Amino acid sequence: MVLLRFKRFLTSMQKIVFFILTAILILGIILCIYTPNYTAFNWSRYAPQIAIGYWVLGMIFFFFRQYRLQFVAFACCALLCLHLQNALNNTLTAPQLSREEPIIKIAQFNLSASKGHSDSTIHYILKTEADIISLQEVTPEWQKRITDSFKLNYPYSCSVLGADINNSILIFSKYAFSHCDTVYCNRVPILLAHFSNTYIGKFTLIGNYMAPPLFQTAYKQLITQLDTLQIITARIKTPVISFGDYNIHPSSYEIRKFRENSNLVDSRRGFRLDRNDGYISLFDVPTDYIFHSPHFNCIEFKTINGPKYEHLGIIGVYQFNTDSIKSPLKKFINENPESKSRK
Repeated sequence: MVLLRFKRFLTSMQKIVFFILTAILILGIILCIYTPNYTAFNWSRYAPQIAIGYWVLGMIFFFFRQYRLQFVAFACCALLCLHLQNALNNTLTAPQLSREEPIIKIAQFNLSASKGHSDSTIHYILKTEADIISLQEVTPEWQKRITDSFKLNYPYSCSVLGADINNSILIFSKYAFSHCDTVYCNRVPILLAHFSNTYIGKFTLIGNYMAPPLFQTAYKQLITQLDTLQIITARIKTPVISFGDYNIHPSSYEIRKFRENSNLVDSRRGFRLDRNDGYISLFDVPTDYIFHSPHFNCIEFKTINGPKYEHLGIIGVYQFNTDSIKSPLKKFINENPESKSRK
C-alpha cells in the first residue's frame, strides 16, 4: 500500500513538473514573438540563440526519455524558426546579376566598434573598394586621419559632425553628389545625399544613427526617428537606400513595422552565428542595416570584420531593378559600351 501511494505521488509530481516546464517553454516563445516592451525584454534579440537552446533541450529530453517534453521543446523551436523566417527578409536567394545595369557598392561602418589600430581599421574599410562609404560615430581624431586616407579614392564627401559624437555621420563617394540635406529629429541629424548622373542614375541615400534603447526615453526617441524616416522616405520620389546603426535586432516588432510602412527591403536576408570569415560569435546580433526601395536589387550582402574579429560594418552590392522601373541608364550604356567595363 505504501509503495502504491509512493508511485502515485511520483506520477503526480511528474505531471506537475511536466506542466511547469511546458508553461515555461511556451512563455519563452510568447515573449520572443510578442515582446511587450523592447527595453524591458531586451533578451528577445537573442531569438536565434534561444531557438538553438530549445533544440538542445529537446535532445536532452530525448536522452532521458522524456518524450513529451522533447516534443514540446522541438515544437517551440519550430515555431520560433517560423517566426524568424517571417520576420526577416524572406527572399532566400539573391536576384540574378544584370549585365545591362551598373553595380553600386555601398558600405556602412561604425568606428566606435573598432578595437584595433586606426591604420588597420582604415585598411579594412578601404579594402572593400566600395563606391560609397558611410562612417558613423566619427571623432575629430578619426575625421582628420580618414580624410587624409580617403581623399585620393573618394574625392566627394558630405557630413554632419555635431558636438555629440554618436550623431556624427560622414559619407565618402566616388561619384559627385547633386546636393546634400540635413533633417533634424529632436536634434538628432538625418543626412540625405542625392545623386544624379549618367552612370549611376538618380537616387537618394539616407544616413542616420539611433541610440541603443536602454531606457524608456531612448526607446521613445528611437520610435520618433523611425516615424520620421518613414515620412522622409514617402516624400522622396527617387529610389532610396537608407543605412545606419538602428541598434535593434532584425526580428523586432519595430523593424518589421518600419519595413512595412516605409516599403523598404532589408538587404540582410537572414543572419548566422558564424561570420563570413568563419569566426563564430554566439551573441553577435546584427543591429546595423542597409535598407533599399524596390527600385533596387541587392545582389550581395556581407559583414565586414576588423583585425581583432570585431564587427566593423556591412556592405551591399546593388543594381537597379528593371522590373520595377525603367532605368535611365540603358540609353547611356548602349551608347557607351565601354562603360560596361567599369562594372
